[in-house]
Amino acid sequence: MTIEQLDLEYGAEDIRDFIEAAVATRGSENRPRFYAITGSHIYGFDSTDSDIDVRGLHMTPAEAYAYLDTPAEEVTVNMDGTTEGFEEYAEVDLRSYELKKFAQLLQSANYNIVELVFEAPTVMNGMPLEMDALQDLIREFLPMNVPHAYLGMAKSNYYKHLDPEKAEGYDPRAKKFLYVYRGLLGAQYVVEYEDIEADIFELAGAVDGGDPELVEDLVAHKRTGNSATVPNGLEERARDAITGQFNAIGEFPTPDKSGYREALDNWMRKVRA
Repeated sequence: MTIEQLDLEYGAEDIRDFIEAAVATRGSENRPRFYAITGSHIYGFDSTDSDIDVRGLHMTPAEAYAYLDTPAEEVTVNMDGTTEGFEEYAEVDLRSYELKKFAQLLQSANYNIVELVFEAPTVMNGMPLEMDALQDLIREFLPMNVPHAYLGMAKSNYYKHLDPEKAEGYDPRAKKFLYVYRGLLGAQYVVEYEDIEADIFELAGAVDGGDPELVEDLVAHKRTGNSATVPNGLEERARDAITGQFNAIGEFPTPDKSGYREALDNWMRKVRA
């Protein structure tokens, strides 16, 4: 998918202008390098009220790390309400990681960052060869502990929002069921295919036991804009599918990241050069 295929309020050029202005707020020496659209737009269940989630990386001169006042690990704009000066882009939020922090997240096999590298529609890419090399590097080591990260996200969202025994945070809307189901399907997908897929429709069709029809119904309900909980019948189907997927997940392979950290370091050296 490309950004041109997304139904966005802003064009690619507008978003690039936003990125450059936003990253510069934390230091004029910051160089924006790679950014893409993430969140519900790549999960397959965006709706008219969905924010545009932009994530990526910038680079600060390496010598800046030689001083006590080291560079900020990340730049955020419009994450918690609209940031002053960016009212024109109120529907766009940005999280930009400095290259070192970006690589640290990759080293921990953070599924959000791995999806960013593999799946997200790009809006700015000042290092296409390096990003292609990064995809090849990560794919060589998959699944690592990416399945564990997906499963952890699914469990966290379930117990926080969908467990009827816990009153605090209980919120059985379609969006919450979709997040949990996507996490479970994503965990199984990376184990079976040693690859990354973010779109819940693709996941439901590819993973054993996936239910594409349930996904269609949950997404349709989410897109009505109805903030109420899902109908009883749909909720029962969603809970059955989630339970079935939980039970179907076997023991994940022991994560093997031998040489992964060194490979990321070598990749970073080339990017900074």
